Amino acid sequence: MELAKQYIIQCIVAAANNLRLSSEKIETVAIIRERLDSTADLGEEIKKFKKITELSKLGIKFGELYAFIEGNKIDFLKITDKFKEHSYNLVKELNIVLDVVTPQTARALFNKFEEGAIKVDLTKRNESNISNVLENVSQKSVEFDVPKRSHAEELKEAIIFEDLNKEPSQSFEDFEDKVLRPVKELDLFLNKVMKYEFTELEINNYIKIMNENAEFSKRIGFGIISNMHSIFARGLELINLKKIAPSLNVVESLRSCLIVIVAVVRGKEVDITNYLNRAEKFGKSVIPKQKDN
Repeated sequence: MELAKQYIIQCIVAAANNLRLSSEKIETVAIIRERLDSTADLGEEIKKFKKITELSKLGIKFGELYAFIEGNKIDFLKITDKFKEHSYNLVKELNIVLDVVTPQTARALFNKFEEGAIKVDLTKRNESNISNVLENVSQKSVEFDVPKRSHAEELKEAIIFEDLNKEPSQSFEDFEDKVLRPVKELDLFLNKVMKYEFTELEINNYIKIMNENAEFSKRIGFGIISNMHSIFARGLELINLKKIAPSLNVVESLRSCLIVIVAVVRGKEVDITNYLNRAEKFGKSVIPKQKDN
């Protein structure tokens, strides 16, 4: 089930990547992703999606993806092509949902999952209809504990404050730009690191950038990319503190992190197994394993 969950979530992210999304729509995507990620029974959760008018067609698509992962012997040699096909087929339905469902509507619908499906005739919808639905949902909603800051709220804040000079409209393409923009500089910077030819200001600035991008990648749903950023940032920190030496092996391990980031973000159809293994092995040596609570 965990594999199916992550596959569907990554398909959602890839599909959203093909759309021009406002910060509000990005928040809605994050809420849907969180809902799927937090469910203990993915199959039952998808059935609930199918029972909600606004989410039914998206739920059907999720069901198809779930059946693909759970009910078939996966040909890993062709999984990249299947993933592209599945994420592309998700674009249309996701776009329709995002045109109708706001973050407030999504939360209201998910809050009503336990009480049964809410059916709305979208063919006759207008602003007053939507308002009436939201008012009706609000009146009937049961009380529940709300965390002070959800991942979706943090994602929205990150997007808003990411670049104040940009227009309010944002998309997942901006995520790619933010993540890839510093890579070339960082690759060149590693040559200076190996010779200890860097300033305190330089290295701290790059550490800050990589930590920010690690957190941003995590919120968007790219675990591998987030992990590569964290490993790179931690490596620079330890070098700056002179706790590890910037040997050729260390520098090449850091460079492997950059290679994995670019390959995954750009969807390069090349084998990066060696780079990924090298980066993760280095990560285990510099980032302490988290203890389970």
